[in-house]
Formats: sequence, C-alpha cells, structure tokens
Amino acid sequence: MLKEMKQSPSEMARRFLVFSLCLVFMGFGVACMIKSALGVSPISSLPYTFSLLFTGITVGGWTALLNLFMIILQPVLKPGIPKKLLFLQAGMTVVFGYFIDLSLEFLAPLVLTAYIGQVAMLFAGCTIMAFGIYLGIIARITLLPMDALLQVVSERLRKPYTSVKVVSDLGMTITSAVLCLVFIGELATVREGTLIAAFFCGSEIKFFSTYFKGLTYLLLPENLIQKEREKQELPQVSEQHFVLTVSHEYGSGGRTIARRIAHELGLPYYDTEIIKMAAERSDFAEEYLKEHEEKITSTALYRLFDWYTGALPGNQRPVQEQIFQLEAKVIQEIAAKDSCVIVGRLANYILQKHRNSLHIFITADEKERVQRVMRKENISAEEALDRIQDFASDRKNHCQEFSDMEWGNGMNYDITIKSNRYGVDRTAAILIQLIKEFRMMQF
Repeated sequence: MLKEMKQSPSEMARRFLVFSLCLVFMGFGVACMIKSALGVSPISSLPYTFSLLFTGITVGGWTALLNLFMIILQPVLKPGIPKKLLFLQAGMTVVFGYFIDLSLEFLAPLVLTAYIGQVAMLFAGCTIMAFGIYLGIIARITLLPMDALLQVVSERLRKPYTSVKVVSDLGMTITSAVLCLVFIGELATVREGTLIAAFFCGSEIKFFSTYFKGLTYLLLPENLIQKEREKQELPQVSEQHFVLTVSHEYGSGGRTIARRIAHELGLPYYDTEIIKMAAERSDFAEEYLKEHEEKITSTALYRLFDWYTGALPGNQRPVQEQIFQLEAKVIQEIAAKDSCVIVGRLANYILQKHRNSLHIFITADEKERVQRVMRKENISAEEALDRIQDFASDRKNHCQEFSDMEWGNGMNYDITIKSNRYGVDRTAAILIQLIKEFRMMQF
C-alpha cells in the first residue's frame, strides 16, 4: 500500500470505501467516453480496440486482462514486490472492468446523434473519470496496474516517470490507431476525443486535488493530520536569524557583491553550496542539479506537460518541480540554522514570511553587463548578450512557474540597485550600510 503509517480498522474501511468509489467513477467515465464515439483516453484505447476486433470479450473484460498482464510484468521487472500488493491490484482490476461493462449497459438506451451531444458526453466522461482518479489518489490504497508498471519501468530505466508515461500513452494510442485502420478501416477508438482526454483529464485531476481539499479531509481526516505532521517537520526559522537574499541579473556583479556583503558582515554565504546540499539529500547528481536548476525553457510547454501529468506524487513530478521543492527545503534549513546570505533560487519568495529578512535585486544597464561578461568569460559581445538574455529568460520563466512574483520587478524586493551607477565596491558598501540600519531597526 502507498501509505505506510499504522492505520485503524475504521480508517482502512473508509479508505477502501473511497477507493471503491474511485473504481465506480472511473468505470462510468470510460463508458461515457466510449458512448461519445469520439475516442477514448490513451490507456483505454487498447482494451476498446481489442473489444471491437475480438467481440467475444467485452471492453471491461479486455481492460481486466490487459491490466492483469501489467501486474504479471511488475515482479518480472522488479523482483520482491509484495504479493499482497499484486493481489490487491488484481482484485481492483476485475472490479474496474466490471463497472465499465455495467456502465455501458446503463448507457445503452442513450442515442447520441448530434456532434454537440457527443462532445458533451466526452467532456462528462473526462470529468467523471478525473474525479474517480482523484478519489484513488486520496485513498492511498494502491496505484492502478498501469501506473505501478510505469513506475517500475521508470526506476529500471532511470528515466523520469512523466517521460515514461508520455511514451507509454503515445505507444498505446498509435498501436490502437494502426489496428483500427488495418482491421476496421477507420479510427474507431482513437479520435479527437483521445487528445482531449489526454490533456483535459490531467488538468481536472489537478483541479480536484487542489480545490477539493475540504472534501478530501471530510472523507479522510487522517490526510489532514498527516499534512500537519509534515508541516511540523519542516525547519522553523527563528526571528533572531537575519537572512539576506540576493537576486541579480547576469553580468551585474551580483554574486561578487553578495560575497563581499557576507564577508564584511561575517555571515555564511550560500550559492552553489545549495546545489551540493541538495545533491546530498536526494538522488540527483550535483552536476545534474547545476545544469537543470532555475531553468524552464518555456512556461507554456511546461504547463502543458504539467496539465498532462495531473496530480502526481512528489517523486513523479516533473524534474524542475522536484528540484525547486528540494532546494526550497535546503534554503529553509539554512535559514533555520543561522543568519546568512543566500543568492538566487527564489529565496526571496521562499522566505517572504520571515520578518527578519531583507531581499535585494541587483541590476545594471545592458551595455555594462555585456562588457562585464565579455571580460570575465573572454567571449564576444554577441555571445555575452545571448548568455545574458538566456539567463533572464530562464529566471523569468522559473519565477513565473513556481511563485506569484515577477522576476526583477522592484515591488517584490526591499531594495533594487544598479551596480554600474556606483561600481561593485561602492554598491556593496551602500548595501552594507542599509543592512546595518535595517538590523538596528529590527532589534
């Protein structure tokens, strides 16, 4: 089972009840999508296709058979999986298949002739199935056989779960489409509804998980208790600890200024040290973190991928989100340990509620930044400008995705200063004086 904490009989009964409702809703959702005749979700496309090719077995029957095959594969790829867990998955697979067939019988009298009616049925099916998956997530009983198998595959290949899921869904969709074209002569199971279901269900799962927390805690109050325990385990930052966060534009001399401030004030300095600490607390290699932190090439693509994957467990979320959460925890630990200076990584957002903190943004005119990067890295003006723009784009996208702040907007910082106006040394001296006055005002 997913949850390892000791559970009372009443809690277990409620979790199994919620999980049973999950199977009911999911089964009815699949039936609605089939009834729409506009295509089904990728994971249901193969069972539906086989049911049309081999009519002796129902959609629910094929769903159960294919899921049982996935259960058999799990211990082959990863020996040692508890038999109790596999039997639990097998039982839920049979029940899930039964509810699909039962729901199709219930909807049999319904005839949809207008396209708008088909579209409405498709979206209803997506919503109902997403709600069912949401119930399965909060029940924390077991993963569905497909999800469990993909998790095993991702561990075996050492690839992100989300990447394996995308490849799996594409594979099932393409296989179903080819089988339909070859043996039926038309795309009977894979149509526009398949694409809609693939992305719409993920966003709805996330919606239910985010905005139905009241229902979650009403059905399973133990989930709230566990969440509160997890909050208490986070490091508490003492108000006695002064924390200076420094954000900066590339080429502004921000890091040099931050180091100088830390040295003059006798404060620990954290920059790339955060990467090393994060690597020690995770399975990520230090070089990998250095390469991927604070980088999101396109917020639009990231959000599309985020919608697709829906509400996944933490260790299966996109890499960028895992890295942000990991470094955020490290930053909280650092601030809880002592007064310090922290550079970048949205520390100003992460520690925004800490009263004894000062958040600085260091900028400079583009011409000055280009010249500084040229001197420091011995590159041409064009290369320097490209690096500056790439850095700014990465930071803006990263900030936009993981906070409600705009990177570089003076409203989000206590002090914004142009380093080229005063020079690096003078800028550091000015900031040191302001910091001293701030600390005197605080205490």
